[in-house]
Amino acid sequence: MVSQLLEENSANLRKAESLAAGLSTAQMNWRPQPGKWSIGQNLDHLNVIYRQQLDPIANSISAARAKGITGTGPFRYGWLSTWFVKSMEPPPKRKFKAPKFYAPTPGVDPSKVLDNYRSNTARLSELMKKAEGLDLSRAKTPLVMPKWAKMSLGAMLWLTTTHDRRHLWQIEQIRNDPNFPSS
Repeated sequence: MVSQLLEENSANLRKAESLAAGLSTAQMNWRPQPGKWSIGQNLDHLNVIYRQQLDPIANSISAARAKGITGTGPFRYGWLSTWFVKSMEPPPKRKFKAPKFYAPTPGVDPSKVLDNYRSNTARLSELMKKAEGLDLSRAKTPLVMPKWAKMSLGAMLWLTTTHDRRHLWQIEQIRNDPNFPSS
């Protein structure tokens, strides 16, 4: 399970770099239409989520280690977690409006947003490696919203890579838009 998550995370980073590296500020901030996010905003949205979720994931891994919650898998997750993760798969079949606390900033510095994404995916990979050997279905991690809810650690890691893939698909649609600026 962890090796698959690590590969998905690496593939997401490679895709982000191929889609966003070298773009001008105008290209990074170009929006296909009002109300739609730019490439930079999609990446910034992922960075915002990482800033809010990586520490709780790290704390969950430490707590599971301290409690001896180990296992080898394969792991099974509840129907709600499984449904939610699968609903994030691209191309989107269902739209979700991002809560305000996950909203990206309007103007993005292209030199920073991709570097931040690299740092965040590197930290996620480190955490995934630390989670190796844990029972990823029994170890729990808190959700940002609602604050009282928890999700299995494995489902949260799966959700993270799937959600990234969804936004990278959206970035690809922006790059393929016929009106996307040439520079």
